Amino acid sequence: MEREVHRMTVDEMEFGKVFRFGRVLKAIGSSLQPGRLALGVLVVALIGLGGQVCDWVGGTLPPAGLAAETWNGEMTVSQKRSVRRAAGKWTEMDLKIDSKVDPSEVLAAMRAKFASPGSIEASRMDAFMQDYDAVNGTRGRGPFEATVDWVGLQIARIAQATLDLSAVTVVDAAIDIAWGTPRMLWKHGQWWFMLFMGLWTLLLFAIFGGAMCRMEAVQAAGGQRIGPLDATDFALGRLINMYGSLLIPLVLAGGLAGLLLLSGLLMNVPVLNIIVAILYGLSLLAGLGIMMLLLGYAACGGMLIPAVAVENCDGGDAMQRAYSYMVTRPLHLILYSGMGLIGLGLGLVLVIVLVNAALSTTAGLQGAWTWNTSFAGAGGAVEIFSSIDDPSPGFNSWWTGIAGWFIGFWESVVVLAVLGWIFSYCCAAWTRIYLLMRRACDGLEEDTIWFSGLIPGTLAPESFNASESSSS
Repeated sequence: MEREVHRMTVDEMEFGKVFRFGRVLKAIGSSLQPGRLALGVLVVALIGLGGQVCDWVGGTLPPAGLAAETWNGEMTVSQKRSVRRAAGKWTEMDLKIDSKVDPSEVLAAMRAKFASPGSIEASRMDAFMQDYDAVNGTRGRGPFEATVDWVGLQIARIAQATLDLSAVTVVDAAIDIAWGTPRMLWKHGQWWFMLFMGLWTLLLFAIFGGAMCRMEAVQAAGGQRIGPLDATDFALGRLINMYGSLLIPLVLAGGLAGLLLLSGLLMNVPVLNIIVAILYGLSLLAGLGIMMLLLGYAACGGMLIPAVAVENCDGGDAMQRAYSYMVTRPLHLILYSGMGLIGLGLGLVLVIVLVNAALSTTAGLQGAWTWNTSFAGAGGAVEIFSSIDDPSPGFNSWWTGIAGWFIGFWESVVVLAVLGWIFSYCCAAWTRIYLLMRRACDGLEEDTIWFSGLIPGTLAPESFNASESSSS
């Protein structure tokens, strides 16, 4: 007896509904909205302000940055020799063999030399910049400056790896940001910096990140847009929930770590050490809990604020949703996160190319008929992710100096806008990822988000809650 064969013919297929992972890339366009860029610039400026305070009051890290070994703050003999040679060659400073060598003072004198018009011949400019970089390479770094250099290096790796189609490098750079940064700061004894900047940065993420996530959720739900002021008001009204969602996993991990430290202290007491050793299995469970909390935070922490922005739930509920989605659909999370990293790389390349082209074109055209030094140093390729303070050219009069300062100011705003776009994109992409993970786990579509008139955390109508209360 022949087996009956059933065939199905598919006339057409909507790719976007069958394969939804591509929706993460929509974050590239939505993150470029002016209101979101303005919030991103504000966040970057406030983070930079807090970082400058930390560098001012804190200690110094090795000149090579976070990746270097621990440093005692002393320069090597060869480094001192390089600084003395540069000081004697390019400045009026006379550093004796037994005199104290401060690279910052030498750099300031070299910048003053560079700013004086005509003080350095064009044929010697390359030699000056080489000596300047050599002196700068002997200077200790502040914790924030070193962190910015490290994170910027990894973001640049993501952009380059995207062009090279190297997924392994993209993932490796993302891991170096999420895990490598705190690990190396801890190695250099910068726990106070991690505590202060961590709380400060998470607070800014809760306020302005919550606003951006709400803007993306509303747009994804129905194509509508809300302004940055309304979105910020939404986030401020739920600040405890937003901030709590980011802090609860860290507080739980810190609490378990404190219990392990306390149990280690009890190991020094006779008899008690035997009891603690008998219960060492519980200590292993606590250690496992710490690693699960921290690894989960690195993997799905980006969904915490979107959970509050979408569901209007409290911090504990947001943590439960993010971690449960990660455990329930880990492959989905890997796929969506990978698409998010690809979008970051593609968008970053596009934004940097456009920004550098715009800066060069503007300075080239407007400076073509400007017969003074107002546009000296303007335009050209801008180092977006570098914290190195390169010397600035001088001006031949006070009025060209003021004009040049304003030109430099507006170019700095453009650079801040690029950094602000990165923050804006991450908020938009993680909101899209949360909506997709929620659909994969709970079956809810993207247009199902909290609005006024719904019960927070449940998305049920308030009239339903009122009818239940009256019937009971």
